Amino acid sequence: MEQISITRVTPEQFGYKDRGMVKWLGMMLSDHSEALKKEEADDQLMEVEAKEEMMEEEIAKVLYKAFTTDSPILIQANVMQNGNYYKDLECKVSGYTENQIHLFLKDGRVTNCTLGEIRNVEMMNSLDWYDKRK
Repeated sequence: MEQISITRVTPEQFGYKDRGMVKWLGMMLSDHSEALKKEEADDQLMEVEAKEEMMEEEIAKVLYKAFTTDSPILIQANVMQNGNYYKDLECKVSGYTENQIHLFLKDGRVTNCTLGEIRNVEMMNSLDWYDKRK
């Protein structure tokens, strides 16, 4: 039976010098987390204009069209915080059950809502959904 030899090679044998980069990862991660929290807080403080309040029938028609054509939409929720509306929700309708509308958000999350929770809905440009204008 032939004997197999295993040769172990370390990065230092190839001339790699540890520059101590690993210690910076923790600091970069915390800085990045803080920046994301600040950006999210800034987005929430942004004043959003109230769009025209639509009737449930109008909202249902737009949602149905978006669902059948797999088109992205912008939803303004009928909810206020500190006297301001939240910024529009960029999403696609992934389905519906009884009174729940299932939404796939642009950032990959999934959520549900009812017709009564929607103030305004409009079709979104597909180029914006897929970030093709950048």
